Formats: sequence, structure tokens, C-alpha cells
Amino acid sequence: MPIHLPPLTRRRFLLGTLAGAGGVAVGAAWWWFGERTPPLVDPNWLALLSDTHLHADRAYVHVTKVNVWDHFRRAAREILALDTRPAAALINGDVAFKNGAAGEYLTVIDALKPLREGGIGIHCGLGNHDHRANFLAALPQDDRRVNDVGDKCVSVVRMPHADWYLLDTLDQTDVTPGRLGAEQVDWLAARLDADAARPAVIMLHHQPDLRDPPEHNGLIDTPSLLDVIRPRKQVKALLHGHLHTWNRREEDGLHIISLPATAYVFDDRHPSGWVDAHTSPTGMTLQLRSLTADHWADKQRVEFAWR
Repeated sequence: MPIHLPPLTRRRFLLGTLAGAGGVAVGAAWWWFGERTPPLVDPNWLALLSDTHLHADRAYVHVTKVNVWDHFRRAAREILALDTRPAAALINGDVAFKNGAAGEYLTVIDALKPLREGGIGIHCGLGNHDHRANFLAALPQDDRRVNDVGDKCVSVVRMPHADWYLLDTLDQTDVTPGRLGAEQVDWLAARLDADAARPAVIMLHHQPDLRDPPEHNGLIDTPSLLDVIRPRKQVKALLHGHLHTWNRREEDGLHIISLPATAYVFDDRHPSGWVDAHTSPTGMTLQLRSLTADHWADKQRVEFAWR
């Protein structure tokens, strides 16, 4: 059950569906009917958000003095104000504030509406502060799809130059570590093998974590994931959230990126914000769009080549 929310505007139609296992093609073609000049859409560009932590109370201010509703709305306005827009937006888990209460997802649906009305489809992964059943219950029936990985919300977003795999690491709501589970790991391996010629980017909420408890706060079954992606050289990058940090490292040519939180940070050295991602046949460029005023990392670009 991947979570895809297509554009709401009835005057625009995005063509293209990738059959099988919850895949969706984006950026194929647009038709417009009058009223105003359409914005340009870059089919190789995605807006990446993570850890939005939207609260049921839109006036809620976190202890870090951040109104999470305002932060998300600012990010949405920035995306919609661009002369050229991304083909879609991906939200990498912890969409809801704390325990995925029904009221939190009502706020989420409202927060996403301007992007969808602006012609931008949304693809959501889940994190440890989400609740699958509550999120799915908040969605209209026609915003859902079905796949073959139990109750996990996984999908493949197919771009011209790479396939983006959105994995579901939610294990227990409001419990910090995450887990893929054997069925999802097997699905990932089979899907990567079926599309071995396509560059792949893995996107999951929890970071790879090989530490022993109690220090471990990331992906419990990290060894199983690494066993799949390390030998499959078509996997070029892994992007995660959860840590509310912005940084990058490289392991054996695999680029591992920690996405900033769109909501708030635990350490002021890191910015809150969102990231635009441009893919090419040979690599990817990421640029940070900071929501933290005057942060040194705002507009920072990270460029890397595919292994």
C-alpha cells in the first residue's frame, strides 16, 4: 500500500503509470486548458522533504520554538514559487508529529493540498512516528494503490534517469528504531534484479545502523539491507531521515545522505529545510533549501557521480 497523492487540479493530467509492484511514473506529459501560463516542470527534478512532524494543532510550537505547520507551509510556498517546478515531492517519513493520531493526518492532508493543487504529486514513506492504518484511513480511496509487500507502504517512483525506491521502516509507532522486515528486503532484491539496468536510489526513514543496543536507534535489520544493496551496483545512493541532520558520506561508491528535517532540528549546527534533487544519466545534484534563517548551509550543493 504505497502512499501516492496525485495532483488535485482537474485541468492538468499527468500521463504514465508503471505497472507492477506499486510503481508510478512521473513527469511524462502535461496538458493545460487556458486561464494562465503553466509553470515549466523538470521531469528530472524532485523535491525531498523529511521529518515534517505535522501536529494536529496548527498553532503548536515545538520546544525548539518552531511552529511545524508554518515550516511546512513555507517549504510548500517555496516549491510553488519556483519558475520551474519539480516533477513530484517525496516525503521521507515521520510525516505525523508523534504517534500518527488521526487528527495529525487530517492536518497532513490539508498541508499537502496546496502542492497538489499546484500540480505536484506527493509520494510518502513512513517513519517511527507514523501510523499506517490512520494515514491510510485519512486518504480518499482513489489516492491508494496496492502492492505485494503485506501492509508495508513501499513503492518505486520512476524518473527518466533513475528509479526511486521508497521503503517503509515503520516497526512500532512512537518506538525509535525501525525495521524493513524479511518480506520487504526480499521484494527489494527481486525488484532491483528485475530492473538491473536502471540506476536506483533507495529512500528510507531510518539510517543504516550497525551499532549494538542500547546505542542503536536506526534500522534494526541494517545487515540484511546492506547484503542486498552493496553487491547491486545499480544502487547509487541511499537517502534517510530520522536524525534531523544534513550530511553525506560515501561507502564503496555508495552515497549515503542524511536529509534535513523540514520541521525542527536537535542541534542548531544543522538546518531545517528541504532538498531539491536533480538526476542525470551519470549522477545527482542535491541542493539544500534551508528554512533556518541565515544558516550557513543554505543553498549548499552536493554533486556526485554514480558508482
